[in-house]
Amino acid sequence: MEATMRHTGAFLTETPPTMFTPEQFDAESRQMADAVERFVREQVNPYVKRLEHGEPAQMRELLIDAAMLGLLGIDVPTEFGGLGLPKTTSALITEKTALQPSFAVSHAVHTSVGSMPLLLFGTETQQRRYLPKLTTGEYIGAYALTEPESGSDALSARTRADRQDEAYLITGNKIWITNASFADLFVTFAQVEGERFTAFLVERGPGLLIEREEHKMGLHGSSTCRVVFDKVRVPAENRLGAEGEGAHVALYTLNLGRFKIGAAALGVAKEAWRIGYEYAAERKQFGRAIIEYPLVWRKLAWGATLIYAVESALYRLADDLERAFHAEGASRQAVWQEAAAHYAAECALLKVAATEALHQVVDDALQIHGGYGYSEEYPIAALYRDTRVNRIYEGTNEINRLNLVERLIYARRKGLWMPISMQTGETDTVEGTIGALRRLSATALDALQSHAEPPQLLVEPLADALIALYLLDSAHARAQLTRSHAHQAMTALYHEHVRRQLLGWSADLHAQINVPAQPLAPLYEAVWQTVRQS
Repeated sequence: MEATMRHTGAFLTETPPTMFTPEQFDAESRQMADAVERFVREQVNPYVKRLEHGEPAQMRELLIDAAMLGLLGIDVPTEFGGLGLPKTTSALITEKTALQPSFAVSHAVHTSVGSMPLLLFGTETQQRRYLPKLTTGEYIGAYALTEPESGSDALSARTRADRQDEAYLITGNKIWITNASFADLFVTFAQVEGERFTAFLVERGPGLLIEREEHKMGLHGSSTCRVVFDKVRVPAENRLGAEGEGAHVALYTLNLGRFKIGAAALGVAKEAWRIGYEYAAERKQFGRAIIEYPLVWRKLAWGATLIYAVESALYRLADDLERAFHAEGASRQAVWQEAAAHYAAECALLKVAATEALHQVVDDALQIHGGYGYSEEYPIAALYRDTRVNRIYEGTNEINRLNLVERLIYARRKGLWMPISMQTGETDTVEGTIGALRRLSATALDALQSHAEPPQLLVEPLADALIALYLLDSAHARAQLTRSHAHQAMTALYHEHVRRQLLGWSADLHAQINVPAQPLAPLYEAVWQTVRQS
């Protein structure tokens, strides 16, 4: 396909003339998504209790079953046995796997950070040796980056790799390693001779010790262990990329992993919303179903609005990634590396937006259940526990706010986006608010170019303004394309929430923008009416 790649940060200056939306999925993609949903509900969910009570090996069997549907190779090219799906369809499949969070995280680690490093940095020999095995489930992948003393500051890892003839001896400790108890291949990061951060493909074998399962707050069905490397011998041919190139391997892979976390968070949010809606419709108090009370249905209206805004942003970014992965370049791998690096800011943005929207939706769904929501007899309790970690792993949301701001400043210095002259206007229209957000964000990013690091006191309001801009712009563009009354109502409600926060962000960032507000009540009612009718 011929693709035109958009520049990172383009949303700061313009709305794309074309944008992919979920309404554009073809019948084949929808059928595939339906099949994945049936698989999770009918073949994964019945095993949840066994998974949560000390049988993590059962997860390996479920992943092998998933491989029979092609689910372990959704992003792997067909030449290695994968499906090679577009990033849009890949995101849709990820939404559906997320219906069972423990399975979702095991699947996501295998298919993203456990496999993508090979696609982006592996030699042809490495790819042909490992990708077919990862795609069929013969090998299960894991990602060994985090250490006891290096979490957010992952590049300060202490694990060593000492050269010995045609091999490396790896020594150190890794923590929070998903799939560890049954994984066969660990993408592992270590300092060569203590100073060159480097990636390796480490097979399970002598010297690689898996310690007990962690006692986590949630995701009880997934395997999470500490991994000890006791002079593990790794052939030099299993080094992934050049010595000292580990930062690129780690960060480029994590960018795409954050995009996938956004898709998974959206899928779980939809499930939590459904559970909350159905309970509210069934539960009666004071002679009426509680869904009829405004203090209940307003939560559902706002949840539907958040889901719509995040979904619009997710598939906009998925389309941009797909274009980037098909751009022209010297080699396919070089193009893919550039694509994985290019949208670091947008991937960080989406991860924060989706996981925080999920937190709001699942919290409201539990609240709608009242006391029953706190009981493990109801599914919302497990979802509440399982989803909390989304704002922590693959970069905490604080780190991702920093990444978002820093990457856009870097792109500005490189000339990848340029602020445009915008007249100060009212924010009583969506277009006016989008313009105000662009003006505020671009001005603040421009001013921060002179700082070696952006002051963290400014990062949060600026990042939140950027997130609001991307989501509002995406939601509005989608509503204009679909002409759906529901989409227009949700855009109006999200817009009013954003414009009410804009004055605060402006004050924090020392910008003078007048932001009038209008009553929220009729906007909530408009969303709720369209939700009830759909």
